[in-house]
Amino acid sequence: MTAALELTGVFQHVGQRCALAGIDLRVPEGAWLLLVGRNGAGKSLLTRLILGLDTPSAGGVRILGQDLQSLDSRALATLRRRLGVVLQGGSLLEDRSVIENLVLPLRGRLGGRPQMARAARLVIASLRLDGLENLLPRSLSLGQRRQVELARALIHRPDLLVWDGLSDGLDPAAIFDTLAVLRAQRVNRPLTLIATDNRADALGDGCDQVGVLERGRLIFHGPPKALDAALPQRLDLRYVLTGRP
Repeated sequence: MTAALELTGVFQHVGQRCALAGIDLRVPEGAWLLLVGRNGAGKSLLTRLILGLDTPSAGGVRILGQDLQSLDSRALATLRRRLGVVLQGGSLLEDRSVIENLVLPLRGRLGGRPQMARAARLVIASLRLDGLENLLPRSLSLGQRRQVELARALIHRPDLLVWDGLSDGLDPAAIFDTLAVLRAQRVNRPLTLIATDNRADALGDGCDQVGVLERGRLIFHGPPKALDAALPQRLDLRYVLTGRP
């Protein structure tokens, strides 16, 4: 099966510190991968490498069949148009309304304003964001901001969705509703999802693969049902996520 993501022997140094060490990872097209680990384990740093925002100190990263290190700036920009991205820290333009933020990924690729507005209304309805269209981001709660960021990531129907901090700012009901939208998209087309979180149950039963990061090393990668048996006893999941035995 074709891989949506391949990392081979990836190392990343931050100053003199080795922040990621020997990461080997393969995610087939259409699969859902959840990367878990406590704060500082390297999840966001690995996300930046996946998106081509940083270059690894060693090793290779391939996204949707393309080697990121071989792409020039134009080719990388073209590749990123096939991705949907939700990053920690937020990325909404504060001086633009919700609907103006949503249509940004559609400029130059989907007809005129009526077509873009229709696409925005569809994704707003699917995520139950009705009534927020004309608000500025500062008027939104943290959970609403995260859902608007997800709506913007989905509006152009990406091949790969990268979501850093899956449950940040979302209550359990919002997470359930949001994942229902993603699962519906998955039925209609093979949406690959790479998500990070501090919770191993963040994706519920919808996860195909789990990767566990501990101090910059991928100590487990495989199906969720194999997780408990595979982790060494001294690094059980509770310790990995909380630092407490």
